[in-house]
Amino acid sequence: MHIDKENSELCWISLILRIAMASLFAVAAYGKFTGLENYTAMIMGMFKDTFLPGWLLSPYVNLLPYAEALAAVWLLVGVKLREAWIFTAFVLVSLAFGMIVAKQATGASENYIYVVIACLGLYVSRYDGCALLGKCCKK
Repeated sequence: MHIDKENSELCWISLILRIAMASLFAVAAYGKFTGLENYTAMIMGMFKDTFLPGWLLSPYVNLLPYAEALAAVWLLVGVKLREAWIFTAFVLVSLAFGMIVAKQATGASENYIYVVIACLGLYVSRYDGCALLGKCCKK
């Protein structure tokens, strides 16, 4: 990667997006881990009258905090960043889909905004040299 002034700015944009999204996912995962039983019951109740079967929803609900924690750590570490952003975007799309099914339009629209941010992160990740032990955004 050739670092010129423009690429340096794109590198910083990528780093800032990574930190922002990682903090979002870390806080979300922490909140779910600290109240896992209440969280699981609440989500299962939201989808009680939908077409999604409980046998499919239950594993998703139980794995979601781990997926969010993984996304947070992966984005912060910065290794295989393209794959990290793709993983993050798919987690966000699945959350938005769930909000649509649960008839939570506001939550769905917020999640789709995060999907766009993840796509932007994916786009600028090619300029990001800030892996855990790598060089970072030098001019």
